[in-house]
Amino acid sequence: MLRSAISVAAVAVVLGAPSQAEAPAGGLHFKVLARTGIRLADIAWTGERILYVENTTNAVWSAPPAGKPLTPFASMPRQVEETRCRVSPGTHGWERGVIFCHAPGNTIYRITADGRSVTAFAKLPEAAISDGALAFDYAGAFDYGLVAATGRSGSKDANGGNVYAIDKAGAVRRIGHYAGPGGADEVEIAPAGFGGAARSALLTVDLGPSGQLVSMSASGKARVIARFSDGPNPIAAIVPTAIRGGTHAGLYLADTLSKNAYLAPAADVRAYAGNVIVGSELKGLFWVIRPRAGGYETARIPTTLRGAKYNLEGMAYVAR
Repeated sequence: MLRSAISVAAVAVVLGAPSQAEAPAGGLHFKVLARTGIRLADIAWTGERILYVENTTNAVWSAPPAGKPLTPFASMPRQVEETRCRVSPGTHGWERGVIFCHAPGNTIYRITADGRSVTAFAKLPEAAISDGALAFDYAGAFDYGLVAATGRSGSKDANGGNVYAIDKAGAVRRIGHYAGPGGADEVEIAPAGFGGAARSALLTVDLGPSGQLVSMSASGKARVIARFSDGPNPIAAIVPTAIRGGTHAGLYLADTLSKNAYLAPAADVRAYAGNVIVGSELKGLFWVIRPRAGGYETARIPTTLRGAKYNLEGMAYVAR
């Protein structure tokens, strides 16, 4: 049974550099939304249904808001490692409800809203396997396109990767390179009021036993804005979303190891509005990152996750 959240001690703030401090009270009360029975690599919300992405098989499953039952939705070519999928918000020329997925081989697939057609939409110019980092640019710094990051997470030997913008015609433009060690598991777009990194691409760079949050501007400048004691993976900007959830709003989370989908209610997430939440892959730790005094502070968030080991992957914030 999930237990109530506990508070976490604070650490000192360092002006103008990645730092740590006390998080707002309350925390995230995750509950098991569904025991899916599949090795989850990602989770998404269409406005009506939940989509689950299965690790390695690259199958996409659909479920009602309750989280189950799962029904087959679409299938991409089988590839080892992780695929991330994002649902089009239907703004700035993007057709609403269409799903775009970044597969490990760096093909971006387009899946129609009904799941009946799966086609290659774009190809990133890299041969090495990536972890499928993908986001829609809702803030405009990357011309409201898709933003994809390459790189392989979980190893200090990994040599970073590149960030690309993809327009609605499938044209790919390289933004810049971020350095290793490690590689990006996920990418998210920073909120408009997020200090000096506002509207930039945020990469959760996993080194294995530790990691960092790297921001990359639209001009390709990369910098570390937070460091973590466990390799980061899931990330969500707590901003209004184009695809709303109503009574189904909240923070959705996928775990490969337990095969569980989790949900923290929208009321829990309000305390972190305008900031960014990052989770760690193996220990299930969570932080809020927020601008402070010209830099950023990183604060631990208490949660109801009490397992000894996780494999946390995709996370999606859905506003009410």
